Amino acid sequence: MRSSLILMMAALPLAAGGWDDDHHWKLDEKETIRRTFDTAAGSAARKLLVDNIHGFIHVTGAAGSQVQVSIEKHIYADSSEAMAEAKRDVKMDMSQQGNFVRLYEDGPFRTANGTNYRGESYYGYRVVFDFEVQVPFDTALDLKALNNGIVVKKTTGDYDIHGLNGGIEMEDVAGSGLVSTLNGKVKVAFSKNPAKASQFKTLNGSVDVWFQNGLNADLKFKKLNGGIYTDFEVSALPQTVAGDSSGGKFVYRSDRKMAGRAGKGGPELTFDTLNGSIRLHSKTI
Repeated sequence: MRSSLILMMAALPLAAGGWDDDHHWKLDEKETIRRTFDTAAGSAARKLLVDNIHGFIHVTGAAGSQVQVSIEKHIYADSSEAMAEAKRDVKMDMSQQGNFVRLYEDGPFRTANGTNYRGESYYGYRVVFDFEVQVPFDTALDLKALNNGIVVKKTTGDYDIHGLNGGIEMEDVAGSGLVSTLNGKVKVAFSKNPAKASQFKTLNGSVDVWFQNGLNADLKFKKLNGGIYTDFEVSALPQTVAGDSSGGKFVYRSDRKMAGRAGKGGPELTFDTLNGSIRLHSKTI
């Protein structure tokens, strides 16, 4: 493992009210942190965990066996005392166990029961970690971001991705898993269709997923406001509400929960939003 500085993230049920974009900070400092981890091929599966409070997470797959991490750390503070507290109390915990690389933001907002972020006024500072991480293609991803977006490109491992205030975008990916955020769009484009059950969820935002031609899957939809559209021919399953063809696409018109079968059926793919449309697109290799 080479050094420079890195961090690891854990799960976070935080309060969204801690993000205050109107706060006028008196002080700010920047720092770049870099670190490289070596992983071994053919042994334990590779896995990356990033658990972040403020800041984006960008992960890109590449050839090789290294996990290369670059972090832009930005501290905003109301006073020199608050700046000193931020430097002392908020740390990027970076570690490796076998092929598991863990980057976790630790601070006074972490508790035995999870994360309790009390807001900028309480702490008098904000620490932002923006992640750029390059991983071997087959790395499994466990990513968590509270206040900013997540972008993943060119990976083939399974994934468990959670946002709160920010969209999630995945491009040219394979694997199966969960993609979920509260406020933001979900956009996923597959280079290979999921082989196992997968979920795509947001509360406020649209869900757009691009699959390769010849999709074979059982589809479940849940929505309140917005339409459901798919480029694929979908046959009825129990619960399915009748739809019609429009512009070469099958369009479901009503109901909150629906189900259908694409092709011969296969893994269960679930799409869920409260306020937004759901679109299943067909793409070619």
